[in-house]
Amino acid sequence: MLLLAVLVINVVDFFYINTSLINKAERNPGFKQSERRLYRLFVDEDIKNVPRITDDYYFRFRRMDGPSAEISGIVFKGATETAALEKYLTALGYRHVSDDEFGQRWEKGDRPNPNIYIWRNTASKEISLTKYSL
Repeated sequence: MLLLAVLVINVVDFFYINTSLINKAERNPGFKQSERRLYRLFVDEDIKNVPRITDDYYFRFRRMDGPSAEISGIVFKGATETAALEKYLTALGYRHVSDDEFGQRWEKGDRPNPNIYIWRNTASKEISLTKYSL
């Protein structure tokens, strides 16, 4: 009986902590790498390894509608050039497929998912690299 009670408490605690961390990860404008739990749990591996094109950056995480869909990204402030990001994506096997209102769309092989966008705001000197995973 005691074992069952401990198990129930652990399960409830896990879901509470998990929900709390997800809500924290989704807050605006994002979170820093120094927030280790959020960084470790909610930043996609491809995003973790992105070359740091400036020293001023933060991460973003969002859940989308649907099963296990999520958005993981990094935003660089004071950045104007995307060449290092493009080279990194090419090295991972992604290819540039189009430009639209969301930025440069990159896909891996012939699969539309996951896809990555590089978006540049020249006025505010911000560049974001965002991975959409289903």
